[in-house]
Amino acid sequence: MGKKRILIIDDDVDFSDLHKAVLENSGFEVVTAFSGREGLDKVKFESPDLILLDLMMEKHDTGFGFAEKIKADPRYKNIPILMVSSVADETGYDFSQKLDGYWMKTDDFINKPAPAEELVKRINSLLERVKKG
Repeated sequence: MGKKRILIIDDDVDFSDLHKAVLENSGFEVVTAFSGREGLDKVKFESPDLILLDLMMEKHDTGFGFAEKIKADPRYKNIPILMVSSVADETGYDFSQKLDGYWMKTDDFINKPAPAEELVKRINSLLERVKKG
């Protein structure tokens, strides 16, 4: 079985580069996009196994709109989305997958900066969940 492909969608180039290195060192193939629009194109052409998605890009809620589009599309709705955001630091509002996941349309949520170990653990957990169906 080939490497799992992770699509990182984040307008922070440093974040993307750092996490790309972490994920590649953990055995993943990594593709990056730097906007919601570019991310939608990459989903179509790269067929990722999981999407690592920033919340605040072009607009403060770009990630939510992106997740909603992906989950509404029968071709892509089963791709797990792990949202990563510093929204708590910037706004004081903290999201919880348990409380907010139903409207966020994500499969998991982690605050930035995410420790590398925790990020890889969450990704593996989501990929395992998909495998089990």
